[in-house]
Amino acid sequence: MEKEVVKCNICNDTGWVFKEGGVVKCECQYSLRSYQVSSSLNIPKKYYHATLENFIDGGIFSRKLVIKKVKEYIYSDEIEEGKGFFFYGNNGVGKTHLAVGILKEFYNLKGITGIFYDTRILLYDLKATFEGNSSTRELLDAVIRAPILVLDDLGSERLSDWAKDILHYIIISRYNDKLPVIITSNISLEKNKNKDIDQDVESKFGKGIASRLMEMCYPLYIEGEDFRRTSIQKELRRL
Repeated sequence: MEKEVVKCNICNDTGWVFKEGGVVKCECQYSLRSYQVSSSLNIPKKYYHATLENFIDGGIFSRKLVIKKVKEYIYSDEIEEGKGFFFYGNNGVGKTHLAVGILKEFYNLKGITGIFYDTRILLYDLKATFEGNSSTRELLDAVIRAPILVLDDLGSERLSDWAKDILHYIIISRYNDKLPVIITSNISLEKNKNKDIDQDVESKFGKGIASRLMEMCYPLYIEGEDFRRTSIQKELRRL
């Protein structure tokens, strides 16, 4: 008789792991469908592993509160009112990880298929369709009509008037249709809100967009160290 091979050494193929406070779904339950999730949600391979359960809180109280708020949101009906999040903070603190985790939770728990887009890639793709022969309307409709839209790294790019107009159009369309947007950014949603962030949405995009996003999104500052840099330093120490 052949010995049964255990595929996951974390949960021994049970699908669940014991953690402080209860039982949570094992990471393997997400990774088993990572390619399907990527295809349907447009999640980059870099974030296939990202879930709310493996978001590192680092013992920082404010990060624990962020996760609590996010989970309350997922189990509420606020998505139906077009409410989302504006995650802001310095580089490498896990903003994109959180946004991807929310997309996956809605997909796995409620069957809601959102879409992820890096803002710069979205603008590039839209510009390419304008200049080429493919249908711009198809891509734009997918972004405007998605049940949940993640706009990653908003505000880090230099914006032409054309790019600003397109972003205005996307945000205003979703605002009017009560469709939520989850934004990650290095700039603040609220003016002079945080001393570590020297730019804000109003100064970059104007009062109209800032006002709508304030109504659409919960602004949450993500505190913490640059985990990308920390992981690189750990790898270097091993060499």
